[in-house]
Amino acid sequence: MRTLLEWILTLFLPARGKHRAAPTQPAQHVPHALPTLRSVRPADVINADGLPLVRPYLVHLERHEERQRQRERRRALVLATMGQDYIPAVSA
Repeated sequence: MRTLLEWILTLFLPARGKHRAAPTQPAQHVPHALPTLRSVRPADVINADGLPLVRPYLVHLERHEERQRQRERRRALVLATMGQDYIPAVSA
């Protein structure tokens, strides 16, 4: 096993002469990248194919209002079984 000092020396002082490691491969020719195709669509046009039709905050609001209406209906039903009239609050 090599000592720590030998390992550090081989990192910072590579071997020279005929005993050094195998020569590195010359850099291979890399072909130039093809030019990217530009979109014919103007930059101010939004592609809405992947977007939801209704915004999430509107869906959340509608679900919240439906839960409130259901709560009012249940409250009116419970009070009706006890013989009490209940007029739900009108939300604007």
